[in-house]
Amino acid sequence: MKASRAGNAVRVAVVYLFVIWCVAPVLWLISTSLKSDVQAFSPTPVWIFVPQFQNYVNAWMDGGMGQSMIISTLVAVTSAVIGIVAGLPLAYLSTQIWPSESVAASRLTLAILLLTIVPPVLSLTPYYRALFGIGLTGNAFGLTIIHTFYAILLAVLIFRSFLVNFPRDIREAAQLDGLGEWRTLGLTILPNVWGAMFAVFILALIQSWNEFLYALVMTNGSSETVPVTISGFLSFFGTNWARLTAAGVIGALPIIIFAIVVRKHMARGLSFGGVK
Repeated sequence: MKASRAGNAVRVAVVYLFVIWCVAPVLWLISTSLKSDVQAFSPTPVWIFVPQFQNYVNAWMDGGMGQSMIISTLVAVTSAVIGIVAGLPLAYLSTQIWPSESVAASRLTLAILLLTIVPPVLSLTPYYRALFGIGLTGNAFGLTIIHTFYAILLAVLIFRSFLVNFPRDIREAAQLDGLGEWRTLGLTILPNVWGAMFAVFILALIQSWNEFLYALVMTNGSSETVPVTISGFLSFFGTNWARLTAAGVIGALPIIIFAIVVRKHMARGLSFGGVK
């Protein structure tokens, strides 16, 4: 009995330590964003201070966070939607039209996995040179293309996990009724993958919003996304930590709120949606 209580106490302590480990950086970020420049840069912690909400106004107006929030939203939503539209037919092709055990389906899956695990730094130069040749660098269009590509890879992987066990008899019955492949996809497959579509949209949106390396190289000036704009508060001439942390809170808050609101839907979308 004592050993059981000691074990429970250890588990509870570990959980609390983990929660503190996760929450402490967030609290530090928020508290620093509300301090003055002197207090934020002080080598000794300042626990009592008057909140400086002007830091958020300065980060939004003078720091360009307002413009970057708009760019990030457009890029993330566009890439997520196109990823779903292009990824679902590819998953349908590789699981329903092609036999799931076929060489073509296996090679497609392997290619997607390889492209997914390739470090972005290795593919950065080819992407840049290709998009630079057609004038799509220095703006959000080239970045949207890259983010869309990775959203398609994500969509295919998730949709395949749903459609690989989808009964082929349903597709064959639709074909016998005279439906083409596109109508079969829209009338028989689409109603069963709404949950997966929602999950893909959420994950692709978060993936695009947080991406930094491609955004840093492919955009500049008024086309910068949130992570790039936040990094701009760091400089060799000095860092305004109060404004930097305020920008960090502004950039993280929308995606945190979004994740909290849709967390149940995302879990349901990854767990259900296929034919039972």
